Amino acid sequence: MPSTQLSELKAQIAQLQQEADEIIRNERIDVIKDIHDKMNTYNITIDEIHRITKPVASKSPSVIKYRKDAYLVWVGRGPKPQWVKTLEANGESLEQYRV
Repeated sequence: MPSTQLSELKAQIAQLQQEADEIIRNERIDVIKDIHDKMNTYNITIDEIHRITKPVASKSPSVIKYRKDAYLVWVGRGPKPQWVKTLEANGESLEQYRV
C-alpha cells in the first residue's frame, strides 16, 4: 500500500474518531439523565452501585495434587472423589498418583 493511501486512511481514522467523540459528547447528557431517572425510580444509591461494580477478588484455581488420568484429578481437599476411595479400598497407595 503506497504511503499516500496510508496517510489518507490515517486521516479518515482521525476524522471518524472525532465524529465518534462528538456523538459520545452529545449523547452523554441524555444517558446520564436516563441513569439518574432510573436511580430515582428504583431508589438506587451511589453506594449500591459502587458495591455492585467493585471487582471481586478472583480465586486462583486449586493446584492438582493427585492425577490418575486427564479426567480423574483431586486437589487433596474436600471429600475424596470416588476414584480415590476405590483405589484405597483396593489397597493401592494414593501417593503413586501424586503430581
